[in-house]
Amino acid sequence: MICDILFMVFNMNRKEIILGVIGIIVIVVVAYFLANIIHDNHVKSINSGENNKQEEKKEEKLEVDGVEITFKTYRVDSSFFLNVPDTFIMLDEATLKSKYNYNNRPELVFMSNDDLEHVFVSTTNEDMTDDGLEAYLNNRIAGLTNMTLLDSGVYQKHDKTFAKLVATDQNTYYNIRFFTLDNKLVTIEFNTPVNVYKEWEDVANEVMDSICFNEDDIKKYSSD
Repeated sequence: MICDILFMVFNMNRKEIILGVIGIIVIVVVAYFLANIIHDNHVKSINSGENNKQEEKKEEKLEVDGVEITFKTYRVDSSFFLNVPDTFIMLDEATLKSKYNYNNRPELVFMSNDDLEHVFVSTTNEDMTDDGLEAYLNNRIAGLTNMTLLDSGVYQKHDKTFAKLVATDQNTYYNIRFFTLDNKLVTIEFNTPVNVYKEWEDVANEVMDSICFNEDDIKKYSSD
């Protein structure tokens, strides 16, 4: 009799254990699927937010004097990309030589129709490393005379180091970026008369923000 009772208790415990294990498995499986559903919804929400931000950015139009500014992409020396207002004219070699008659003239110059706004691209033979950009920037700042420094700093983008210098003098607003290619200094400058620079400031920043090194990145800055 006692043996029968012990056998029944043992069987009941086995059943309870088995049911408990099954219950735990069910809970784990349900929790796993719920977690995946929540994660997927979260990712969709993030992606939706990013898409909305991109759409909002596309809807934000840059205008100067009520005229919308759109951009054209240029590939410089097969090394990097740059967006320039599509109304700007790229000067040919003969015009460059006559207009900027000095040895270290810019490699490329884009100018507005009224010759007031310019984008200069200079890829020099000056040796420079990413680690040296901050010291170079500080030297440039220290050398500023009769100028007002608006912004400066060193930052990382597209796995590259950039140095930024934004300043004005009595006549001109300068928005400049420095970076290196093959251990040589590259300078990109946007300038405009100081009395209208507030109108062109966002355009200048858009030009500088567009500097990148592959086609996937430049698409983010296209006007299309």
